[in-house]
Amino acid sequence: MEQILTKRDIVIIGGGAGGLVVASVAAQLGLKTTLIEKQPLLGGDCLHSGCVPSKALLRCAHVASLMQKASEFGFQTVKPQTDIRRVNRFIRTAIDTIQLHDSHQRFRELGCEVLNGTACFADAHHVMIGETRVHAKRFVIATGSRAWIPPIEGIESIDYLTNEDMYSLAMLPRRLLVLGGGPVGVEMAQAYARLGSNVTLLEVENRILPRSDPETSAALARQLETDGVDIRYGEVVWLQSGSGSVSAVLGNGDRIHADRLLVASGRRAAVSELGLDRAGIDYSERGIRVNARMQTSQRHVYACGDVTGLLPFTHVAEQQAGVVIANAVFRWPQRIDYRVIPSVVYTEPECAQVGIGADMAEADTGLRVIKFEMKDLDRAIAENATAGFVKLVVRRGRLVGAHVVGQHAGEIIHELALAVQQRLKLSKLAGLVHAYPSWSQVNRRAASRYFSDRLFSTGTKRLVRFINTWLP
Repeated sequence: MEQILTKRDIVIIGGGAGGLVVASVAAQLGLKTTLIEKQPLLGGDCLHSGCVPSKALLRCAHVASLMQKASEFGFQTVKPQTDIRRVNRFIRTAIDTIQLHDSHQRFRELGCEVLNGTACFADAHHVMIGETRVHAKRFVIATGSRAWIPPIEGIESIDYLTNEDMYSLAMLPRRLLVLGGGPVGVEMAQAYARLGSNVTLLEVENRILPRSDPETSAALARQLETDGVDIRYGEVVWLQSGSGSVSAVLGNGDRIHADRLLVASGRRAAVSELGLDRAGIDYSERGIRVNARMQTSQRHVYACGDVTGLLPFTHVAEQQAGVVIANAVFRWPQRIDYRVIPSVVYTEPECAQVGIGADMAEADTGLRVIKFEMKDLDRAIAENATAGFVKLVVRRGRLVGAHVVGQHAGEIIHELALAVQQRLKLSKLAGLVHAYPSWSQVNRRAASRYFSDRLFSTGTKRLVRFINTWLP
């Protein structure tokens, strides 16, 4: 016997970053709000198998790296002995602490109904959770994404790992093969290499981080190789499992052996169980199609986050959720703007970027690229962390893009993102007083370099001589 729940104002499918933002605001504003989550806990991929655990793992790996470099700071070098179970507990503690903020109890206290189960559209205005039918005026789909498994011959026979398995390993792999040189792949490759695994990183393109600035990719590749990561380029044509091992054959005939395989080849929207066809919602294998107001082809149904296939970052999901709230809750027309979205790869050094890429300057003569090396920054010298650079992309004296490679690049980039968003003149950034010695001072140093040619030009020198000769 179906139970029909009517007069819900809004139903959110998916308890990840985007869905939680919408549910929290809608419930606190007094709307009859239902949040449906397939997994037992709220928080989504970011909390349980993505952003949070990966950063905790990288922190552990950073400590291991410092132990091996202790002599550079006046201490005896120590070879770390990794206890992967204790590393896992450190990661689990971080997840559990944040989970308190994303608990069922908290959302119910806000006035939000929380249901556990798989939601499937019965039609454009109803979803089913088991035998329960839910009707709503507005729906928000925020089911996220899953790891994409490439169709490589033999992969179905491999007991491979994905981001969902990497933070609960019973033992540290002696040899780890990482398939994919994107953000997840490079982060995991560096982390496990520093923890003690022999890591081979495979990337089908001719460089890691193929969507980043080429100089950024090269700088990180050098660091990964220093950490002991063996980077190989080319297509994997065949995989085979053996007795407790896995073998990969590349297109050039090279064969690589490892104990475990981590697949980090990208992600795909989680749409297969939603019954979108019955709701008349347009989608593809990349995700649900939405307009700038985050509406699907059914205008009362919205989508946000990875399920849209657009910029799979948690901060983008939260931004999209804000647009959903404006349109679905307040009925105030608002459009998403993707022009200024910073992205960060949290390796060491970190790699961050925003706005127009530096490589665009080769085709656009109106762009100028200013570069400042971290080795010339006093704070970097003091901390023995001089790898990296800042590159500013400038058009007619205004910042339109930036790339940062170095310690704390993920923090440094936000001041530059604000400058790009507000179309600030570079003189404003150069004139802003930065505390000394801070990492963010690199932004002022880079901006000031834009004006150095003009400041020390022949014309300026003549003007200074005239002023000091003829004026009292």
